Amino acid sequence: MRRLTAAAGIAVALLALTACRSSPSVAAYVGDQSFTEAKVDQLVKQAAETQQTAQPGDEAAVRTHVVQLLVYNALCKRIATEKGIKLPAAAAGPSEYATLNQETQACVQALPLDQMKPSDEDLRKVYDNGVEIGVLDPKQPFEEVKPQLAGDPQVAGAIAVYRVLTDAAKAADVTVNPRYRPLDLPVLTAGERGAVLSAPFGQYESGVSEAEFPAQTPDAPQPQQ
Repeated sequence: MRRLTAAAGIAVALLALTACRSSPSVAAYVGDQSFTEAKVDQLVKQAAETQQTAQPGDEAAVRTHVVQLLVYNALCKRIATEKGIKLPAAAAGPSEYATLNQETQACVQALPLDQMKPSDEDLRKVYDNGVEIGVLDPKQPFEEVKPQLAGDPQVAGAIAVYRVLTDAAKAADVTVNPRYRPLDLPVLTAGERGAVLSAPFGQYESGVSEAEFPAQTPDAPQPQQ
């Protein structure tokens, strides 16, 4: 079994769109918070300066990453507040993007995720995906591999993060602009082989069309955050 690694970020399952949460100038809503495309523009520029190896054509991927980070940060803070957890002060980075990264990592590390045990369903999902991308041997049955997966702290931790943030996203009625959909964020990876466990977010509810939440066009005006 190849070594599995918990990814730095996470995404979550998102709920349906509503008329009051469908502005094309907004990238995402988390509870009563909204993150505008203008804010994403600002953070993308900072991220590009940080990730100096990024190519010019990678802007779409960087934008997606920024939206993921904003949603992840907001959800983690909501969970900490609900559980009465006092978060450590994050050191200020050289930019808002860098600070947001550090703050998010500090937040997730403060959550009591070790109290959550992965279910057989969770482990089965990891097993099936691992077989599909070639990091687990299909000749080894699930029941044989399950104890290894359950005992791996990286696997257990990633599943715990996936579950707690998914629940928080449902409670916050998280909504994302269609320009970033479909949006799957790996929470458990196997190096270059790809994601073993990903949290999907941004599916449409039956009967809701993309026209009700049109993607932002490059020339359209965007209000400031």
